[in-house]
Amino acid sequence: MESEIPPNTSPEDDKAVLLRGDALADRLLGLMLLTSAALLVAGWFMPVMTVRTLMIFYDEVSIVEGALRLIESGDYLLVAIILTFTIVFPVCKLILAFLVWRRPEIPRGDLSRALRWVELFSKWSMLDVFVVALVIVIVKISLVSDVTIHAGLYVFCTAVVLSMFTVWRITQLAHREIHRQPSSNSPAP
Repeated sequence: MESEIPPNTSPEDDKAVLLRGDALADRLLGLMLLTSAALLVAGWFMPVMTVRTLMIFYDEVSIVEGALRLIESGDYLLVAIILTFTIVFPVCKLILAFLVWRRPEIPRGDLSRALRWVELFSKWSMLDVFVVALVIVIVKISLVSDVTIHAGLYVFCTAVVLSMFTVWRITQLAHREIHRQPSSNSPAP
């Protein structure tokens, strides 16, 4: 007597899937994730802007330095928000995406769970650019300060855009593998 498969599962559920695309860009996804991570770290420490107050005082500010200054001024909630959305979530997203891409064979159930986490962190880490833009807008609106944008902002934004594209492609490949049905013409083992 043959065992029955539960109605919501398929025989392929416990089999491992190989997550690789055919295009050259898909084979370079790991390198793109590492490049994005390097740009992200550089963007944290490079000057993002120079704030000139009362035409006398000049101050170059990076994301990390800005967070440290907020700690000194006692704005702990703002620091927590900035660190969460510009450091913690993007790093978690990149690590999870790399693990999903790098692992040669992933059981379908594990792939689905990992994919949900990658997509969750991707949605929340979108706030990192918003936080930086908001800080710049607030300072620019100020009547006593003038802001000059530096390369750190562009490096940071490039890291975010590159990671968005790369993670998007990895999730596409993962969804394709999860939903791929075995062909009915294939021989049974």
